[in-house]
Amino acid sequence: MAYTITLKAGLKDVVLPNGNRYQGGDVVILSDEQYGQMTASARTAVVQSATVVPVPAS
Repeated sequence: MAYTITLKAGLKDVVLPNGNRYQGGDVVILSDEQYGQMTASARTAVVQSATVVPVPAS
């Protein structure tokens, strides 16, 4: 699985578990592992919405 997340508006220079820096309103795809590294409080602070995206079998 992966997650498509939208960061809350107004945020600046948010570093996510994938190591990249983002701004408020950005839409980011994180792996299940990366999303799981975020604490519940971090998710509440920075994530506006999150959608599970199935990863196609290889």
